[in-house]
Amino acid sequence: MEQKTMLNINLDSGLKNETAELLDNLGMDFTTAITIYFKQIIKKRRIPFELSDTRFFSVEDVAGADWRNNLDEIEDEWE
Repeated sequence: MEQKTMLNINLDSGLKNETAELLDNLGMDFTTAITIYFKQIIKKRRIPFELSDTRFFSVEDVAGADWRNNLDEIEDEWE
C-alpha cells in the first residue's frame, strides 16, 4: 500500500461549500475528487480541461469611449 500524505490548501469558503454540496450529490468527498483530478493530470500530462482568458468586449472597446456623442447622426432603417 502506498504511503499517504497530507495536502493543505486555502480556498474561498463559498467555493468550498458549493463544491462540497456538488460532490456530495455525486457521492464523492474532497479526497476522492482531488485524487481523480491529480490522476488525470498525470495521465494526460496536462491540466485536464482547457484554460483560457475569455475576454468580453464592451461597447466602448468596440465603438470608442465617445460612441454616445453622435447617436443622432446614425441612420437606421426602422423609420
